[in-house]
Parts: sequence; C-alpha cells; structure tokens
Amino acid sequence: MKILHRLLDPGLLPVLAICLSSCATSATLRQKRVEANPQIYQKLSAEDRQLVNSGRIREGLAKEAVFLAWGRPDDIRNGSKNGVPYETWHYKTHRPYSRVGFSLGYGYGLDPYYRHYRGPYYSYPYYGFHPSVTTSYVPVDVGSVEFLNDKVVSWEARTR
Repeated sequence: MKILHRLLDPGLLPVLAICLSSCATSATLRQKRVEANPQIYQKLSAEDRQLVNSGRIREGLAKEAVFLAWGRPDDIRNGSKNGVPYETWHYKTHRPYSRVGFSLGYGYGLDPYYRHYRGPYYSYPYYGFHPSVTTSYVPVDVGSVEFLNDKVVSWEARTR
C-alpha cells in the first residue's frame, strides 16, 4: 500500500508519465530509424525495404540496412579471416532473473505512533520469518551479424 501511495505522489506522476511514454515497441523504433534516415531507405530495393520494415535481414544486405532493421548493436568486434577484415555486430537484451530469499529475525522496535517517546513502555519485541524476492537483469545474446566488405555474410537470431 505504501508503494502505491508513493507512486500516486503528485511529484512523481510526471516522472512516471515520462517513463511510460518512452516505452516503445521494436516496430516503432524501426520506423523512427527509417524516418530519420530516408536517404539510406530510398537506396534499398523494394525487397530489402520489405525486409527492413519487418525487422528481418538476409545475406548480402548492406550494413546500413541492418542498422535500419535491427538498430545499433550493443557490441562491435573487428577481426581478420585469411587477411580479409570483417566486423561482427552483437545484439543483447536483459532478461529478469528472480531469486527467493528468507530471513529470520528478532529485536525491539518503537511503536510508530509513539516515536517521540523513548523508553521501555513504548517499545515492542518483534520476531519472525520474512520471505523476499530479488530480481536482477542478466544480459542475454539475441543475435549477431557478420559483415565482410560492409555486406552481411552470416547472421543468427534467437527466436525466443
């Protein structure tokens, strides 16, 4: 109840509204990339435009088209194969990982209605079993694209 009360605090409502409005789907973000880079999009063939619009890629696709379809990579690695330089783009997401914890405790606390009083008459013992859930976010690879001469030579993506 305290959390709900804090969320409804008039000072936090604008922050909450901004956070919720900044959430966007991958299709929305893809459309924004296309609108921001019309010169790249116009150079693509009709088939490649359909791929970009649906968020798919293929071998032979230009690096700029992959940017429009999948966005900026989270990691870029450069290397060489048989003397030919290549570049690999890696994409990640964060998945929640939850753990359940338990604690057992005892002690003394002050009655919240009589905080200004100090003394044994207004304190109370507490003890008990307290479950808790901790959630952390773990980075997970969701795809990678390998380029040779700025063209896709291989790619992989997670389906789930």
